[in-house]
Amino acid sequence: VTSAHPTMAPRRRCGLATCASAAALLCPSTLSAAFSVQPSAPPFRPVPLAAVSDTPSDDGGAIPPSVLSAVDHCYPTSAYSDRRRSAYDAALASATNFTPEGIPLGGDSMTYGEFDLPFFARLLRRAEPRKGDTFVDVGSGAGRVLLAAALLRPDTWSNCHGVELSAPLHDLAIEARRRLEQIEPRPPPIAPCQYTCADCMEEGGAGTDALRQADVAFSYAVTWGSGGVHDRLVRTFGRCLKDGARVISIDLPLRDEVLLGGDDEGGEDEVGEAGGSGGSRSNCHNVRFELIAKEVGPNEETGEETVGLVYRVVRS
Repeated sequence: VTSAHPTMAPRRRCGLATCASAAALLCPSTLSAAFSVQPSAPPFRPVPLAAVSDTPSDDGGAIPPSVLSAVDHCYPTSAYSDRRRSAYDAALASATNFTPEGIPLGGDSMTYGEFDLPFFARLLRRAEPRKGDTFVDVGSGAGRVLLAAALLRPDTWSNCHGVELSAPLHDLAIEARRRLEQIEPRPPPIAPCQYTCADCMEEGGAGTDALRQADVAFSYAVTWGSGGVHDRLVRTFGRCLKDGARVISIDLPLRDEVLLGGDDEGGEDEVGEAGGSGGSRSNCHNVRFELIAKEVGPNEETGEETVGLVYRVVRS
């Protein structure tokens, strides 16, 4: 696989502005050739991991300490506010609403959060990944969950793919993956990681192409619950995800049924409750989201509980 550092350029300014699609497949054999650390990057002082045991921790027992340590090296707590600021600045840069004085308003798109990793590992187990599966993080942000997934199951995934609209966050994800290679004496095993800067709901774009390859999709985007954005995401899942794919959705339930119009995946469709009315079905086929697991866990951002819902895609 040939990798190159992506170059992003805005394609349009709108509510779901799309960056030029860019992907880089990262694995230990290609990483050093694909990327070079820019001189302006802050120095990274790796911490040896040889003494870290892989015995599961007592706080849920889901993640080996070596994996938690590796993620912490790539996403240090001390830089958390910087990651939030990058998301905030990116939202302002793409804002379409302004105050009378011309001050940009980013709304909910300014929200940035980092998911509890032991809880993520629990949900991942409930999705029952199989060897050769592809994991896709929809709205992957700075790539922390994606990296954790690749580290947790290095021998399971054929690829871990993050799709993120914000170019600054996309760049942070690639930089974090590069930092993993600097861990001494050697980085832990990891599945291949791919990063794409694109709108995950733009039909025919790189984001929906990624979803069509997904066996397990993860969505932690609670702010998408307003303005019809989540319904649009569910329709995208219905069009793109293969039969048998699993979806992990945080706090936002998926509707029971998606009716896809005609034989064209890009045709008109609607989201409705199972058994509900919605016009003629003679030219439609159904996609159901079968709930297979529900877990309650902590939310690091709010200090409250959050609900993880695991679904299986059933096409008929």
